[in-house]
Amino acid sequence: MIKFYLKIQNNMLVTNLLYIIVSIILMTNVIIRIIPQRFIKVSKAISEAPISNKVPSELYMYCDVYLLILFIILIFFTLGIDFNNSMEDIALAVGGSKTNKLMVRKLISILTVYLCLYIISFLNIYFLYKKLLPSNTILLPVQEVLLYSFVTNMFIISLSLFILFVSKDIAISTSLITAYYLIEEALWRCKITQTNGILGHIYQYYDYGKGGLLKVKMIYMGISIILLLLTYKISQRKTNYSIFSRLRRLS
Repeated sequence: MIKFYLKIQNNMLVTNLLYIIVSIILMTNVIIRIIPQRFIKVSKAISEAPISNKVPSELYMYCDVYLLILFIILIFFTLGIDFNNSMEDIALAVGGSKTNKLMVRKLISILTVYLCLYIISFLNIYFLYKKLLPSNTILLPVQEVLLYSFVTNMFIISLSLFILFVSKDIAISTSLITAYYLIEEALWRCKITQTNGILGHIYQYYDYGKGGLLKVKMIYMGISIILLLLTYKISQRKTNYSIFSRLRRLS
């Protein structure tokens, strides 16, 4: 009976969190559309010399940082809350195929909503850039923008899932991703990683040598695939494996 009510409570929490995140994103898009000058730094671009490949930094920040981090937190709560409260779903996550299918369905549902909101936000901000920037300033080709964005999303989602399945702890997973991605990569502008950072295309774009940026992105793509494979292997284990829980026992 207790498990039943906990499961209902967990589902309500995740559903409410989803509604809140979707509402915030849609409202933000409306506000950006109404007063774009407050979000897209056009005046700075106008005062500078003509730029042939302007990096749309605000587009990357809104779509690949803030939007992505909100949905990473949602993923943590949707999948991670099962590790803490629902024994049935824990068994699914770490055991047989039926539970793994449940986790996959949850993840696909969240990523589908994320993809829809990402497309809305991307198109909104990208075309505002095209409208507001002066004629002598040309944005990066849209194919290049989408490539960097895709690799960023794939790597951060893969890394987040790997951390969650290893730690099986929402707080630890959120702290690690926030410290690495939101603080080091975004707010500190790749202070440590520099051109090797996943967000190097925003802050160090003009520091790469010929083909250097593409090489870095391909490395991150390879790491993402490895992380996804490792996460899948961990999810297939019959025992409740967690590095952090073992460390707690040892201490």
